[in-house]
Amino acid sequence: MRRLPTYYYLTHFHEFLRFVEGPCAALLHPSHIAFLEAFHQASKDQQCLLVRCINRKHGAIKISSLVFAELGNVDELIAQLVELGWLGPITTQDVPTWLDALTKDELHTLYHASISPTEARLPKSVNRDTLLGACRSVPAQTLCDAALSNDYVMRHSDPIIDYFLYLYFGDTKSRLNQFSLRDLGVMRTRDTQAQLQSRYQCKHQALSSFLLSKYLRKVRRSQFDSASAVLQAIKDTPPVEGEIAADKHQHLMFALACEMLTFNPVHALRLLKALETDTAKEKWCREAYKLGQVEEVRLALDDMIDQPLSDKSLAFAEDFLARKYQQKRTSVLTDMLREGAHHIYLDETFKGSVERGVQAHYKHKGLQAYRTENTLWGSLFGLLFWQELFDLPGLGLATAFDHLPTCLKQNNFYAVAHEQIEAKLASFQTAKECMAILTKNAAEHHGKGQGVFQWRSDVLETLQTFLSLAPIAGVKQQMIHMAQDWQHCHNGFPDIMVIEDNRLRFEEIKGEGDVLRRNQLLCIQKLREFGFDVRITTVDFIVDPDQPYVVVDIETTGGRAANHKITEIGMVKMVRGEIVERWQSLVNPQRRIPSNITALTGIDDAMVQDAPIFAEIADEVAAFTEDCIFVAHNVNFDYGFIKEEFARLDRFWRRPKLCTVVQMRRYFKGLPSYSLANLTKHFDISMQRHHRAMSDAVAASELLCLINAKRFEQQAGTEI
Repeated sequence: MRRLPTYYYLTHFHEFLRFVEGPCAALLHPSHIAFLEAFHQASKDQQCLLVRCINRKHGAIKISSLVFAELGNVDELIAQLVELGWLGPITTQDVPTWLDALTKDELHTLYHASISPTEARLPKSVNRDTLLGACRSVPAQTLCDAALSNDYVMRHSDPIIDYFLYLYFGDTKSRLNQFSLRDLGVMRTRDTQAQLQSRYQCKHQALSSFLLSKYLRKVRRSQFDSASAVLQAIKDTPPVEGEIAADKHQHLMFALACEMLTFNPVHALRLLKALETDTAKEKWCREAYKLGQVEEVRLALDDMIDQPLSDKSLAFAEDFLARKYQQKRTSVLTDMLREGAHHIYLDETFKGSVERGVQAHYKHKGLQAYRTENTLWGSLFGLLFWQELFDLPGLGLATAFDHLPTCLKQNNFYAVAHEQIEAKLASFQTAKECMAILTKNAAEHHGKGQGVFQWRSDVLETLQTFLSLAPIAGVKQQMIHMAQDWQHCHNGFPDIMVIEDNRLRFEEIKGEGDVLRRNQLLCIQKLREFGFDVRITTVDFIVDPDQPYVVVDIETTGGRAANHKITEIGMVKMVRGEIVERWQSLVNPQRRIPSNITALTGIDDAMVQDAPIFAEIADEVAAFTEDCIFVAHNVNFDYGFIKEEFARLDRFWRRPKLCTVVQMRRYFKGLPSYSLANLTKHFDISMQRHHRAMSDAVAASELLCLINAKRFEQQAGTEI
């Protein structure tokens, strides 16, 4: 890891302030400007100590912890910062923050120094929360008068610095240490895309959004004990200015309305009904229906259907109205599963990766099947609208730390760039013309970090296949749909794309116990509306007689995949209990083979000297094992080594697994040993040579036949 220079934290702070004083200058209020002027006039040591304090987790800082080799007399510097108003002694207002910063022992000392000799003392064995509660019961002034308060200093610059952080990062959680993480290489930033632009146009709107964001965090952490406490929180809500602040206010009032439900449901319903969000409307309908306001809810549902706030709101209203008022016992989600579902059976080994199992199922039938889910649509959206998302002033990444463009975070992409979006969509009429745009943008911007989609090596190939068969008009409609409401429309897409008879379809895969979520329902409905064939595929798990297995054995230079290498691989492919293909090779581990390993396997350095290294056979191993269940005796050993070899090549490799040790223990209980050698002896399985890859793989394949015979018997209901 890189080492940071002595004054790295001050350099970061000045970089941070350049953004605040530059793009955000119009968002600063008089108190902010006064702080900046005073800071720039301060000495380097004063600046350093203040930034060191700002980087501390708690606003209350223990003076004895402020020891830094690059600074002189810290006590004198603290006095200077107190005079500047940036630090100060603990006051009654600071007590809650101060108590949170104290250790358990300090809380114990403080409590007993603040109570009278006649009051009961707490043993040191009590936990910190108990001590914290006890200290909070003591008058704040009494705590401030305790000697321990002199050991701490309070940071007074937080309201200003927190506002600056909000302007820079766009949230109330991010801190200055992210600059250090960036310089250390721990955090990746998006320097080439960042526009270094303000997120707000008006200082009053920026401050309102900031105060509401902080207040919302406070409310979510609070524990309300009465309706009056909730009402007071509503009364204390900061004023609202601007659309962003108004959106945060809606979230805040929803949180407070939900709190009020515990104490005064009728008042809570009044609060919910006044809110114009999908979540609040849905919550009001459910809670009002519980309280018997049946007719009022029905009228509200009719209104939501006639004038829906969004697709999500419409789907909820239709579903709730059908189930509660027409005595319908199933939801729209259930109906879609029952009426339109396509059903297939997969081998039970795919229970942990059902989508991959379905993909393999189609490939076995000679069809093209792609794992698409959100990747396909996200990459299409991001590559098509790259210039509109990242290059238009005011829409892209405000700083290099941003994950999403500002217009997607604020969910106003179409509202502020509809002319450019419509022009881009009008610029192509065919799949070929669309691919030209995508290819050009991918070539210019490949690998650049952003949060719209993930770069993949096959991204253009998959998009080419998709666009060649997709209805172009439907593609454009879906792009507009995502641009208009990114927050609700950027996920929930079907799991796989299948090409059959030169026709394209999407499938949402549901295994046993899976449910169709509302965002998936809405996505499926929209894609169908735009002309796409979208199906729901339900899966049951069986022991599939046609499922291919690849039984593997490897020899290695030692027992740990991270520290050792493969010296030999033997694999046999099995279908319906018969070996249909074999593959084996010695592997040059590019290191010495220990003598004890040679004694065990018979493989020495001379034997592997001219053998291929793993990188030279990786494609063959990947192809031989593709769409197969990976089987081995102690499968995690063999699987782990091969996966590690692929990882060293920066290649992702994953297969479903079956362990013959585990399955033999399950179906053949009570044997004295389950080692490969003893099992082959017990079941009279011939072996050419133990601890050679192909011999052991063939032996393990015989065990797999025994296991599958038991599995088929169990599946057929025959007593085992």
